[in-house]
Amino acid sequence: MEKLKKCLLILLALSSTYLIKAQDVDPVVYSKLPLSVAFGNHAIGFPFENSFKAFNPHFSVGTELGLNKNQKHRLLLSSNLGFFKNKVIGNSWMADIELGYRYTHKTGLFIETGLGLGLIVQFHPRDIYALNPSNGSYDQVSDKGTFASLIGLKTGLGYDFSKHSKHPFRIGINHHFFIQSPYFDLESFPIMPQSTTNISLSYKFKKQ
Repeated sequence: MEKLKKCLLILLALSSTYLIKAQDVDPVVYSKLPLSVAFGNHAIGFPFENSFKAFNPHFSVGTELGLNKNQKHRLLLSSNLGFFKNKVIGNSWMADIELGYRYTHKTGLFIETGLGLGLIVQFHPRDIYALNPSNGSYDQVSDKGTFASLIGLKTGLGYDFSKHSKHPFRIGINHHFFIQSPYFDLESFPIMPQSTTNISLSYKFKKQ
């Protein structure tokens, strides 16, 4: 009986030590700035116009910062850098800053919208030529890109997996409509309406 009591006391002491150590383990902390990537299609026109008529690949990467602590009604400031390839109006790099709002239901489903401002660098879809004053001929020159401004409106919906699992990522579909001004020539093309339709993925990394 004495040996049994000693064994029980040893087991109790070991269990208490394990529980104390388990309570001392810090919870997993994730970065406040998630990495977001998106891939989809670029189109010319107003919202949802020509979105699936032809495939013009678009890719972007960015992040976001929460401006409030309410996880259900979230105010966000995000930044994105993207590229699209379009044979009709040329290839472009674009960067923008966006003020947005996201509503997330307890099920994990969310809807979001945002208004953004940015810059775009556009390259001609064909070779360009310039007058050579020395001989009066037109010679092919390199395309260094043309800068323009943009204003855009984004809408989207998706699912937040972190609501019901330990996986800190979201997946969604979004449509970004934006107006570029000018399109190469301010007199001929004061604005150029465009849009991108993407599948996006956002992930929060663990802090070291």
